Amino acid sequence: MATLSTVSTEEDAASNPNGSTQITHPPLQVAKRLEKFKTTIFTQMSMLAIKHGAVNLGQGFPNFDGPEFVKEAAIQAIKDGKNQYARGYGVPEFNSAIASRFKKDTGLDVDPEKEITVTSGCTEAIAATMLGLINPGDEVILFAPFYDSYEATLSMAGAKVKCITLRPPDFAVPLMSLSPRSQRILVQFL
Repeated sequence: MATLSTVSTEEDAASNPNGSTQITHPPLQVAKRLEKFKTTIFTQMSMLAIKHGAVNLGQGFPNFDGPEFVKEAAIQAIKDGKNQYARGYGVPEFNSAIASRFKKDTGLDVDPEKEITVTSGCTEAIAATMLGLINPGDEVILFAPFYDSYEATLSMAGAKVKCITLRPPDFAVPLMSLSPRSQRILVQFL
């Protein structure tokens, strides 16, 4: 178990006008490997939408309430006690429903217990996948432009990111940009 200890010095103390002393601490610093990453594209688009009074299409914020049957189902789930953490890879019934839908859509059978993981969003799924597959020092190829979360998550994994911009007329991968150090190539489908 981790413990937290704080040691204060006279330099950390600041007096208030009422004579009491308040301990001040320097602000927390982001890890050096993440300093170059600022806000996400979603944050930027949300701020712009607010500033200009626009509908925010950048993050999927609807400008209407959800369907009544969904709200009622959520209320009923809470009343039924289904309001605790789910197991790490999803609720069995939900995983089975996903496997059935996947088979209907693709014709492929997947094991809901071993081949499906439910996350709370796409960025979490991307992070879990990258952190689970990338080793520190692995070179990962990213084709620009790419989702801003990719580079930050790869940095957390300790990867060496190599960005390649595909150019017209054929948008072919320049083979000279690949090397034996290239461990992974991240392909983004829209």
